[in-house]
Amino acid sequence: MAISTVAVIAALALTSCGDITSNSAGPAPSTVRRSIVDIVDSSTAVLGGQWVVYSGPSVEACGGVPDRARYVYIMDRVDRPGDDPTADLAAISALWKKKGIDVSDYESGGTDPLRGLRGVGGPTTSIGFDAFPDGYSITAVSDCADGNVNDLRRSE
Repeated sequence: MAISTVAVIAALALTSCGDITSNSAGPAPSTVRRSIVDIVDSSTAVLGGQWVVYSGPSVEACGGVPDRARYVYIMDRVDRPGDDPTADLAAISALWKKKGIDVSDYESGGTDPLRGLRGVGGPTTSIGFDAFPDGYSITAVSDCADGNVNDLRRSE
């Protein structure tokens, strides 16, 4: 094989979603599933109130690679939060930062903006907290794990 061909193959391997062979050394699906459930559950516990599972934790393909999976978990608060979410935003921001998540605030435009937080890193690929007057929600996406999505769905 020519050196340039080897270099191209090596470059593609380094920039792919990861090792897609069954012998890869990535995290187990149960590990990333547990990490996403733990961060969402600890977030809802900090806020208090009544929460219900909107979706998940559900497995989905990660980056279009057949043997890579991630989990998505969404919870909604069913009781009405207070009118000023400032303290709740601060509590979630502090928790997430403690867990190694990089946190950023967001606010919609308009005279009565909607507020929330977005985070990346730590035990998640991404996590969001919507602190809307009509209700709160937390959405989290786990890191990618080794595992076939179809097999994981059948085992749930």
